[in-house]
Order: sequence, then C-alpha cells, then structure tokens
Amino acid sequence: MVNETFGRISEQGVEPHYRPRPGPRDPNLEMPPPPGTPDRADHEQRPSSADAVPSSPVFASVGLPAPTPHTVRQARAFLTPRHATGVDEFLWQSRERPMPDRDAVDAVIDTGDRAQHGTGDSPEPVEVAAALLVLSAVRLNLDQTEARLLNTAQAAGMGFEQIAAVLDLSVEDAEERYRQLKPRLDEPAATTSTPPPRRAATPGRSPHRPGTRPTDQPTWDELDDEDWGN
Repeated sequence: MVNETFGRISEQGVEPHYRPRPGPRDPNLEMPPPPGTPDRADHEQRPSSADAVPSSPVFASVGLPAPTPHTVRQARAFLTPRHATGVDEFLWQSRERPMPDRDAVDAVIDTGDRAQHGTGDSPEPVEVAAALLVLSAVRLNLDQTEARLLNTAQAAGMGFEQIAAVLDLSVEDAEERYRQLKPRLDEPAATTSTPPPRRAATPGRSPHRPGTRPTDQPTWDELDDEDWGN
C-alpha cells in the first residue's frame, strides 16, 4: 500500500505551476500615452533590492497545509526501513515503531549531501516526497505546541506585552501569530504509535525519579524475549 501510494509520485512526477508568458505586443494596437505621462521605461523600473521591504519571518510556518495522519503514517513506514539504524532499526523490526520524524528527514538530507559530494547515490524522488510529508507533520506539531504554550502563558497571567517581549516581537505581531496558530489545534495530528506500558519497578532497579525526563522508548532491560526472536 505504501509503495503504491508513493510510487505514483515517482511515476507521474510533479507538475510544475507556471504562468504562460504573454505574446509579443503589437505596437499598432497600443494606445498612445496621454500628454505628461512619464516614459514607460521610467514607469516600469523595478525597485532595487535595497528599496525592497523585507518579508517578516513571524508567520513563516503558519498556514501551510498539513497532510492527513494516514498519509504521514505511510511516509514514516516508507522511510524507517530504509534509513533506521541501531535501536530505531530494532524497534521497527520488532514493534514496527517508526524512527523519529526529524531523524527521518535528516537521513534523507544526509543522503542527498553524500550524493552531491560523490560518495553515494541520490535519494529517489519518492523518498524526498515522503520526507516533505513527515516534515509537514513536524511543523504542525510545533505549531500546535506553541499554541498550547501561548494558552498556558495567558492562563498563567502573562499578557501579550510580556509574551511579545520574550519573543522579541511587537505586540501586534505576537497577537497575530497567536490568532493564526490557534486554529491549528483543531487539525488532526499524526501521532506515533503508543509506547508499551511500563513494567512495575522490580527490586534492584531504581524507579523513575521526579524531575527527570522519562523516555518514550523502552530500555534494553524492558524488552521481552520475544522481541529478540527467542
């Protein structure tokens, strides 16, 4: 199913979006400019790069469409067996748990970098397409996390003046960013597979200490014999 879905990308290719260029103008059909109109060359001068208004990066990650969770799961299942190593490879083979999204994207980029240096083959277009889908899921997760954190900040009594000062933004930009991030909370996110339940602490093993960061992957001691094929 995954190969069929992503196989269409490599077979059909990506259709470019372009605007057709207008044909040559017929000077006989052009109306003469009224008296006092500045010359066309002066009128059509493009502003220099120094005069151009730089685009604000405040909303760079907001507004991009998010792929469906099913599509993201297919992309993860396509990339993981091709790029996972070590523990990630073992967890995929034993529990079909995909590798972390950022690691999958970085693996495709590293493959492309090695190809540019002549030390490997270029990634297939279907791999790059899958990485773009996974990256869109990462972006959605970050936007949703930021929106929830901004909700938490307001619930904690922080106003947008304080939030804007922390983010080094104007108050208007901070408020606009929140308005654009908040609707992303309603978009369905493609979560990874649920980790297995933790085993009860056994004598001789230290339990999880408060204040330390729990991991979402089992330790080597927690893997069952069946995971090793025994």
